[in-house]
Amino acid sequence: MKKELELFIRSTVPNSIDEEVDAILEIFHERKLGRGDYFKRHDEICKEFGYIVDGSVRHYVVKDNGEEMTGSIVTKNNLVTDLIGVRTNQKTPISIDALEPTTLLVASTADNRKLLEVNLTYNRFVREYLADSTMKLVKLHMLFLTGHAKERYRFIVESNPELLNKFPLRFIATMIGITPTQLSRIRKR
Repeated sequence: MKKELELFIRSTVPNSIDEEVDAILEIFHERKLGRGDYFKRHDEICKEFGYIVDGSVRHYVVKDNGEEMTGSIVTKNNLVTDLIGVRTNQKTPISIDALEPTTLLVASTADNRKLLEVNLTYNRFVREYLADSTMKLVKLHMLFLTGHAKERYRFIVESNPELLNKFPLRFIATMIGITPTQLSRIRKR
């Protein structure tokens, strides 16, 4: 189970130190979520990081009118957390739930912080992962500012083609800021 995380770390951090990789793997423990189970609820403070071994989760918020707005869908071989909650140690409106049966390796933020202070491999791993994630978010943000819905849809298709075949289109529509009807029209063209 931890072999997948080890391979992910080593692919992200070439020439990683074996003892440091072992220390990283020690803080992670397996957790299974069923479809609809929460990794983090909107009324909780997020105190964990997870690595998705198999399955997928969704970050979303619920608007005052009850409408769910999907921020992202995170799939296998990716990290998952509520970064705002972890950073501020406060509740956020973000919920994270499993879209299908999901197996994670989970570590507490306390263990993460301790390890980041002494483990160069983990520092490099987290830095690279955050830099890649930030770049994707900034690209999508730029498309919201300067592009059209068609361009945001194309970005999702190119960066995560499996999302369109695996998950309800209403999730994809809210990720790119349009209605499911508008998404259907874009897809027909």
